Amino acid sequence: LSQSLLRNEALSVTALEELPTELFPPLFTAAFAGRHNEILKAMVQAWPFPCLPLGALMKEHQPRLETFQAALDGLDVLLAQEIRSRCLKMPLETLSITNCLISESDLMHLSQCPSISQLKDLGLNGVNLTSMSSRPLQVLIERASATLQDLDLDECGIMDSQFSALLPALSCCSQLTTFSFCGNPISMAVLESLLHHTVGLSKLSHVLYPAPLESYEDVRGTLHLGCLAQLHTWMKQMLQESGRPGMVWFSANPCPHCGDWTFYDPEPILCPCYMPV
Repeated sequence: LSQSLLRNEALSVTALEELPTELFPPLFTAAFAGRHNEILKAMVQAWPFPCLPLGALMKEHQPRLETFQAALDGLDVLLAQEIRSRCLKMPLETLSITNCLISESDLMHLSQCPSISQLKDLGLNGVNLTSMSSRPLQVLIERASATLQDLDLDECGIMDSQFSALLPALSCCSQLTTFSFCGNPISMAVLESLLHHTVGLSKLSHVLYPAPLESYEDVRGTLHLGCLAQLHTWMKQMLQESGRPGMVWFSANPCPHCGDWTFYDPEPILCPCYMPV
């Protein structure tokens, strides 16, 4: 049935009003995989479920930019409608794209969507940004800066130069309460710069950061716990001197041997690999 509907896009768009709810997921998947962009856009507007699994579909099918844009365009139309059959009367507040590949063009298009401007929660965990320009993410954060409360950029492969470029945008996020960016290879200098850029954000209460590169003993990723302790002491002192002793900064780092996380807040919470035999 899905394939027969996809053969005639105009008919498919018209038939969506009569389409049984249980047929939406298979038809949407087929339209996404087959790059039937007009059907895809119309289906997003008529989607009958509270969750739209774009992240999983992107990971599985690796769509072209036009397909991703069609889905986002459909979302924008849905959010802009004055009368919504799904009773969706609020702008997009939560966006989570995790553990999938997106291109720089995808991210830039996303940053230009009107529905982004009132975003409260943004998560890009596991989205590899290493080879990208920092500009798309910078624009995305800037456009959501007036409302953004929670930002998760864990394990995105963000490098020093990219992170430094994001700092001015981060410093404008006046409503930010939680920021997590574990698993990114940044230096002590950038971490210090981040503290200076964000210490003035009065609502920011929790920052979860990776151990800087200087805290590792070797290329395998073994932490030097003494260096980490010194870092934590220094950071606590800086927060005290800046008048923000209540702001909580703590590090979380994956063990290179077992993958479990090591935390430092304020004492190390270690995985078994660090324990003496």
